[in-house]
Amino acid sequence: MRTRFYVTSREFRMVLVAVAGLMIGAMAFVWSNVRLVGLAYEHQSLNREHRDLLRENHLLRVERESLRSLDRIQSLAKNKVGLKEPESGQIVTVFFKK
Repeated sequence: MRTRFYVTSREFRMVLVAVAGLMIGAMAFVWSNVRLVGLAYEHQSLNREHRDLLRENHLLRVERESLRSLDRIQSLAKNKVGLKEPESGQIVTVFFKK
């Protein structure tokens, strides 16, 4: 003959509250770890983007300096625009009084 196991409603509620508390604790632990992994991926992505932007910034600075080169500007002025060196009589120096 089997014996039946009887649980009072108070004991059932206590077990139910304990199980619910454990489930909430486990879910909080898992959620925090999932959040941490998500933040790690985001950090890695932002680091990669930062590194790419620094590289692009460096390349743009080098390009800017090459475009501002006086030799390049002089070559463009002579070859593309058709400017030439001034003759000695064409140079006028202007002095301003303060």
